[in-house]
Amino acid sequence: MKSLLVSSVEEYSGKSALIIALGQILREKGFKVGYFKPFCVGTTRISTELVDEDAHNTASVLNTGDDMEDVCPVKLDRPYVDFVCSADPVALKKRVMDSYKRVSEGKDVVLVEGSVEYKVGRALGLSDLDVSSALDLKSLMVVKYTNDFVIDRILTARELFGERLKFVLFNQLAGYKKAYVKDITERFLKRNDMEMLGTLPYDPLLAGLFVSELGEALNGEWLVKPDEDVIIEEFLIGAMSPPAALKYFRRVRQAALITGGDRADLQNLALETGNIKCLLLTGHLEPPATMLGKAEEKGIPVILVADDTLTTMEKVDEVFGKARIKGDAKIRRIKELVEQLVDLKPLEVLKRK
Repeated sequence: MKSLLVSSVEEYSGKSALIIALGQILREKGFKVGYFKPFCVGTTRISTELVDEDAHNTASVLNTGDDMEDVCPVKLDRPYVDFVCSADPVALKKRVMDSYKRVSEGKDVVLVEGSVEYKVGRALGLSDLDVSSALDLKSLMVVKYTNDFVIDRILTARELFGERLKFVLFNQLAGYKKAYVKDITERFLKRNDMEMLGTLPYDPLLAGLFVSELGEALNGEWLVKPDEDVIIEEFLIGAMSPPAALKYFRRVRQAALITGGDRADLQNLALETGNIKCLLLTGHLEPPATMLGKAEEKGIPVILVADDTLTTMEKVDEVFGKARIKGDAKIRRIKELVEQLVDLKPLEVLKRK
């Protein structure tokens, strides 16, 4: 049985997305795949069960058949400082080791997902550094190029992981940053015995939010419910005149319009263009019934929110780009990107004995 730890130098780098793609690729090659996330921080309740949302989504997509209590053995169920002060690191380590053993049974490969970023959990002995050492795992670092100092973060991680950190993958790369990656690889990664597996671009589909996720994030009221849960890739703020807005409406695709509930002129124009797939109406101002009837006829969801337009856009910014990989379209897309743009040959997990 072989395993790989997928870690990151910062949060929201795309670990779960990569694991979903790798899991599918491995399964297509005939491998029995397991999934394991030892320290789960982003917890919430589904029914009466406390779960890590990312781990629950990834386990559901990969459908490994393992008990979620083993997939995610240590869950943060209270403030971190309280958890650290009351927990027994020895007992936690044993729980992780026992769960990993059960998840590994009957598997050819286990994909292990790191915590928020590789240092989180250090006070408990559950950081990615600790897990890599305890389970003897080679590590792949998923790196989001947020700024040029990412070079230092990679080299610091290499110093701490040592020989266990072998691979680097740049994710959500856009614009001028693409030109820097080759230099970084030649000057820093190769010199430090690390291998770059490839770069994945920023992808609007993967970054997009399902309409249902938007409604939940904004605590909105459905005035028109969607016929299907479409993905929103772009957002427009409607604060201009209809003639000025029209050129923007025509440029976008799979977009949502954020505008006041009293802007029936923009709402009706948006419904006519065909590129606006959702209306977010702010200020808790209900639109005319005729507009709602037209939206229902066209199958365009309408969500009423209590916040003003600026606050609504700020809330959207907080969740946009952090969406989970679910739904057939996103799952297919991430798999296609990894197959096309990532060199998986160096990974031991893809090699038969």
